[in-house]
Amino acid sequence: MSSEAWYVPLLNSIPSGLIGAGVVYYFGLRQRAKERRFAFLDRQLTEFYAPLAGLRKQIRATSELRLKVINVTSFSAERTEATIDYHNKQFHEELMPKYREMLTLFTNKYHLADADTRAFYSPFLEYVEIWNMWLAKSLEPDVPSKLGHAEENVKPFYAHLEAKMQALQDEIARG
Repeated sequence: MSSEAWYVPLLNSIPSGLIGAGVVYYFGLRQRAKERRFAFLDRQLTEFYAPLAGLRKQIRATSELRLKVINVTSFSAERTEATIDYHNKQFHEELMPKYREMLTLFTNKYHLADADTRAFYSPFLEYVEIWNMWLAKSLEPDVPSKLGHAEENVKPFYAHLEAKMQALQDEIARG
């Protein structure tokens, strides 16, 4: 018969059990942190970057179609006026609301934007707001050009959206 007390084997197993529990806890915390990170990346992608990029793509496709149609159309004076009227109406009723929707989304989901994206907020707001003022006829016709208002100013933002969306998709896919 052993001279060892009945509780000695139990005491010897406690450190092993504690170490095992600590390892499981540590890796559980790491896994949970990874899950939270990917949940945030998914929110950024689905609630912010993809909707903004989608709206931008819609605006761009509509604008490119307009140019394609104009380039293959022979215009009479009457047809030119009708075409200009159509595109002005389309800009007022379809495209500007998309720009405003982008700005609203950017404002409402600002917390999902990375710091490098937030840097584009003011220039984009300015771009949209100058259009709003111009369409409301609250600016002299030459003021937008004096302010340097041009789509070229926001093209870096559009390129950034596409790149950021792709980077998020790639990171999520890699897991």
